[in-house]
Amino acid sequence: MIHKILDRVIYIAHEEKYEISCKFLIRSAFIRYKCNPLILKKCMKIKMILIALTALLSLASCGDDDSGIQLTQDEIIGDINTGKKIVITSLTTYTESSSKVNVNGAKGKISATSSDESIAKVSCSTNEAEKEIYVSGVSVGNTTITITDSDGNTAVLKVEVKDWTALWELSRTMYVVDRKCFVEGVSSEDSATIAADAIEKDSYNKYYTIRTRDYIPFGSYVTKRLTITDDKGNVRMDGILKIQPNADNSEVWHLLPIGNYTEVVLATFYYDQESIVKDVTDYYKTAYPKIKKVELHAIYAVEELEPDK
Repeated sequence: MIHKILDRVIYIAHEEKYEISCKFLIRSAFIRYKCNPLILKKCMKIKMILIALTALLSLASCGDDDSGIQLTQDEIIGDINTGKKIVITSLTTYTESSSKVNVNGAKGKISATSSDESIAKVSCSTNEAEKEIYVSGVSVGNTTITITDSDGNTAVLKVEVKDWTALWELSRTMYVVDRKCFVEGVSSEDSATIAADAIEKDSYNKYYTIRTRDYIPFGSYVTKRLTITDDKGNVRMDGILKIQPNADNSEVWHLLPIGNYTEVVLATFYYDQESIVKDVTDYYKTAYPKIKKVELHAIYAVEELEPDK
C-alpha cells in the first residue's frame, strides 16, 4: 500500500522484509528496491503513470504561456513591400516619428498601453479589422508596450526610442534673400495690399534645412526631412518632405508635418530660378472673391556646409 507521498518521493511498504522507494524527477526516474518481481512490476506501472502525467502537465503549461498574439512588421526592401511579415518582440523607433506594428492572432478588439508615455506613446487603429498599433517616439529612452485582446490575452513589445537626427544626414540649408509676390484678378491697390501681407507672413520662414537618409518608403517620391526656421532658429515647420520631380527641372514639395497626418502641397521648387514658389491664393479668396492667383516667390541662396559635413 502507499504509505505517504512527500516531496515527490513515494514510499511503499509491503510486509517487513520488502521495502521499495521510488523517486521521480521531471525527465527521469529510478527505483531502489529489494522485493519480489510482483512488487517490482507494480512499482514500474506507478512510475510510468507518473511520467505520463508529468508530460501532460508540461504540455498544458506550454499551452498556457502561448497567448496566441504575435507582433509583426511589414518587410520593406528598397521601395518594395515584399508582403512578408517579420515577427518582432522589440522595436526601435525615433523621436517625432511613428512606427506601425501588426497585431496577429488577437481576438476581438485590442487595446495597448505604454509603461512610460514620456518615452513612447501608443495608439490602436480605429478600424478594428486592421489590428494595428502605432508607436510614437517622444523622447530618448526605453519602455514597454502591452497589447491586450478582448479575451484577455496579452503580448509585450520592448521599445527603444532614439533621437530622430540619428536617422538623417544634413544635406543643405537654403536661406531666403528676397521675396516677390504676383497677384492676379484684383485691382492694383488690392494687389499691393495682398502682396505686402503675403510677404510679411512668409518673412518668418527664413531657413530651409534639408536632411536625407538612405531610404523611407514613399513609392516613386524622393523623401527627405525639411525643417523651416526663422532668423532666430525657432522652428516654424518640420516634417517629411516628399519630392515629386517634374520634366521642367522643378519639384513639387509635399510636406507631411511631424505629429500631423494631413499632407499639404507646400511649394514648387525651381532650380533654374533659385526660388521656392508657394500658391497662397486660397488664403485670400474669402476677402477677395474675384482673385485668381497669389503666388509668392522666395528667392534663396545655399548656405555652405562645414568641411566635415
